[in-house]
Amino acid sequence: MDTLLTWVTDTLNATAFSGFMMDTRFVFPLLEMSHFMGLCLLFGSLLVVDLRIVGLARSVPINEVDLFVRFALMGFAVNLITGLLFIVGDSDRYLVNYAFWAKMGLIVLAGLNTAYFVRRIKPQMDAGVASADLTSGAHIVAWLSLMFWSCVIILGRFIPYVKDL
Repeated sequence: MDTLLTWVTDTLNATAFSGFMMDTRFVFPLLEMSHFMGLCLLFGSLLVVDLRIVGLARSVPINEVDLFVRFALMGFAVNLITGLLFIVGDSDRYLVNYAFWAKMGLIVLAGLNTAYFVRRIKPQMDAGVASADLTSGAHIVAWLSLMFWSCVIILGRFIPYVKDL
């Protein structure tokens, strides 16, 4: 595994793009700001959706939650793109970091949770079912979503401070 990680980081670090990202003064901060804005869009939208599902944001009509789901997807797309650029640009920081891999694992779990939401819960919401009448799993899915994404944010902040693999 060490040999593979070393080969990947060496290969990525040797690219012109990596050099451009690390040597151009404004690129990395611009990506950081974009990543943060994507995170705000993603997590802020998920807060509305998840809190509505558990019955706390009752002022948002349940059948209009779809708008916030779309904003969350846009935020995720921004973070996916900027996150991949971070990895290509500074693979030595990310690919050998425990917090990064824990964050990636939680993103996978959050994705599976989202897939369940889209397949099982969202059709009920689209049909106008009130949050109190959603299946019992809906509340669990919403709380898991909040937990997973909160932990993703925390682990993202840990990356600069956690030791390498």
